[in-house]
Amino acid sequence: MTRISATVIVLLVAALSVLCTDASALSCCRKYTKGKIPMAIIKGFSIQTMMRNCHIDAVILHTKRGSNICTDPSKRWVMDIVHKLRERVQVISRKHSKD
Repeated sequence: MTRISATVIVLLVAALSVLCTDASALSCCRKYTKGKIPMAIIKGFSIQTMMRNCHIDAVILHTKRGSNICTDPSKRWVMDIVHKLRERVQVISRKHSKD
């Protein structure tokens, strides 16, 4: 009985690890958007680095409507947006540090 329980536990752990790996792969950017995204619809960004399941570096732009757009960090327009968002954070930080 103990041997069967241990085998079942090992199989469950193996199955869960495969599912977790597949789930993380689903959240990866696999290709970049082709067009430019207007700054007016962007509220933030995150960065994806190449990992086991994510095969490209990407800047993920988060829109005000809740979409995530995969962009190429080597594109100037992408880095311009990142720079503007960082400037916004610095302005907010300075305001709060004066209080």
